[in-house]
Amino acid sequence: MFNKFMKFSSILFILVGSLLSFSLAHAQETVKVTAVGEKKYQEYSSYIEASALEDAKRKAIKKVAASFPKSKKRMFKDLEESIYENVDDFVLEAAVQQRKDDKGTKTFKVAISALVDVDALNAFFIDNSEAGNQEAGDASDFGALFVARVETERKSFDVKQTSVSKSESQATIKEESASDGTSSVDSTNTKSMDVSQTGGSSAKKRDAVEYEADTEISADMAGAVEEALVDAGFEPMDAEDLADEFDLPYLEDIIDQDMLTKKGGFPKKLIKQYKNAAIDAGWTFLGMGKVDVGTPTTDKVRGTVKVPAKVSFKVWMLSDGRAKTVASVRPKVVYGQDSSDAGVAEVNAYNEAIVFAMDTVVGQLQQKGLR
Repeated sequence: MFNKFMKFSSILFILVGSLLSFSLAHAQETVKVTAVGEKKYQEYSSYIEASALEDAKRKAIKKVAASFPKSKKRMFKDLEESIYENVDDFVLEAAVQQRKDDKGTKTFKVAISALVDVDALNAFFIDNSEAGNQEAGDASDFGALFVARVETERKSFDVKQTSVSKSESQATIKEESASDGTSSVDSTNTKSMDVSQTGGSSAKKRDAVEYEADTEISADMAGAVEEALVDAGFEPMDAEDLADEFDLPYLEDIIDQDMLTKKGGFPKKLIKQYKNAAIDAGWTFLGMGKVDVGTPTTDKVRGTVKVPAKVSFKVWMLSDGRAKTVASVRPKVVYGQDSSDAGVAEVNAYNEAIVFAMDTVVGQLQQKGLR
């Protein structure tokens, strides 16, 4: 049963175990990519074909790794050769699309469609990290506080046009006279010309967006987090004790009493209170962040329904009575998509937001050897 925190538009959970061992599974556990491998030769043989295929598999993995967060890319670089030595553990399928033997350059090339197991890569990162090799009971306490909001209204403003016009009139009079000595005739011709110029400028106001808490989405997010923790070998624990013990406001009170900032973040005073409480409670890590879920739109290129989710997250390491920032996820927009169902796209959006935040933080901590 979800605790009080999880029933509202926020999630508070404590992880007993190292955050470094915590890697949420991506909504897409496998990724299909194409890649081309090659092998130069002096004499052509079946070994050359096998070597080119191996090269193609490696390039497929590298292409998938290119989409990882920066910190995770650094992890991949450190372990790249070890991954390549066990390439078949990560490439589930490698369907050959085309072969080409260029006898002029003595190069054999092969194009493949590969299915890369992202979960296997994540597990490999964990197994080869310092924290991943810790014995049970040696890991650190970690608490994370998330606030989830959904977009309820968006006002768009028309482009304001300012027009400037300039006109000028010019008239020319030509007079002619003729005389026969006894009488004269005067004639006048008038010629006019109008010149005009137009121009101006345009200005657009930023959309006015309003957010509010959504209990249903909060419950879904709590379920996704709990499932991911169980899959990773952790047991989510009741976090109400922190608020009870140190007389801190519950998240439902923070929301109901409108204690959040205008942008939906935690005020500095409250952050300080939670830091002090976590230090006194003996936590090793404290994280605070938020997820803002937008409204569905149509992806005109893919023809799918997509929903944006903006996530930000910061993690402090608590030691010697101080809280030092050791990991941070700056505001990042990710998208959830579905072929036609906006509800499914929304679920995918906030799941992707959580996955991105935790993947980034885990990578940053692993790079620093923190556990």
